[in-house]
Amino acid sequence: MNLLFSMTIVTVSLLILVGGFIGYMDQARQVETVSIERGDLELVIRVTGEVINDRSVTLTALVDGQVNRVNTALGDRVETDQILASMDNRAAAARLQRAEAYLLQEGVRRREEQLRYRRLKKLADKGAVSQEKLEEAKLNWEAATAAWQVAKADLHLAEVAQEWQQVRAPFAAVVVGKSTEVGQWVEAGTALFSLVALDQWEIEAHVDAVDSGRVKPGQPVTIRCDAFPELVWQSTVSWIGPSVEREKDKRLNTFRVRLGLGETPPPLLLGQQLDLEILVDRRQGILKLPFAALHKGDEGFEVALIESGQLHYRSIEIGLEGDTHVELVSGFDEGVKVIRLDGDILEAGTLVAEEETP
Repeated sequence: MNLLFSMTIVTVSLLILVGGFIGYMDQARQVETVSIERGDLELVIRVTGEVINDRSVTLTALVDGQVNRVNTALGDRVETDQILASMDNRAAAARLQRAEAYLLQEGVRRREEQLRYRRLKKLADKGAVSQEKLEEAKLNWEAATAAWQVAKADLHLAEVAQEWQQVRAPFAAVVVGKSTEVGQWVEAGTALFSLVALDQWEIEAHVDAVDSGRVKPGQPVTIRCDAFPELVWQSTVSWIGPSVEREKDKRLNTFRVRLGLGETPPPLLLGQQLDLEILVDRRQGILKLPFAALHKGDEGFEVALIESGQLHYRSIEIGLEGDTHVELVSGFDEGVKVIRLDGDILEAGTLVAEEETP
């Protein structure tokens, strides 16, 4: 009888304990946990860049006239001094011929006056010619020399005018603008071509001004382009703009950053957009945990732990902040489990239970 009574008491106690546990499980909030882990962490600034080149020029007509030949098209690559277009140069060619003939004529006259002066000088030395005659011959020779020099200058102007009938590339470039056709009448100063140099291409990006203290020359940059999805290559920051620029439409303050095209870049186009990752800082072998596990308390950052079935907050010190994780400077060791809050605000002391992994 006593044995039966004792077994009954044990059974009832077990039922009470099981019932209590089931009740606790019904009341406790199921939470996901993550472990503090050791690994590497990077701080990366992601921006969109564009292929640019400051060395550009707009070529204009140097004289009034009709375009009679166009030797290039939009997108062509041209070499230094290559003729891109020619004007109707018949009038300029005629003026050049006339200037050449005039110079020849004045050269003959100068030579004649020079010889005459020399003859009279010999006679004057013997007293056969008056000094007045000699001075007159000298003046005629000097006037002929001046006329010959004027003719030389006129010939040079005619040669320049002849050169101006052709539009030439000042450096190796790609044609990014073309606004003329054969037969078009143009006036001096009319824009005909826009060129961008083939060398000195760069990548420029606009970075949020809040990151101005983080970006420095020499920092590595990872580059990707949608046009070449399988390719990833590297470059470095080479220049940082001296001032902040205000983008009115987006209400953003930015500063410019430039870098070279990098090591073995693909055949990029001017104006092509690229995805850039500027590596600001890197830490190796550190303790880290996800941002989703952080809670901003009154005195700094905290993490939530499960202690005796309840949620308790503990202060921590953080360091480098990456995209998804943050460096844990002090507070806990590797492997400690903390609650993944995902922005939820849970009261300290809340009954919690770790979700079972399926």
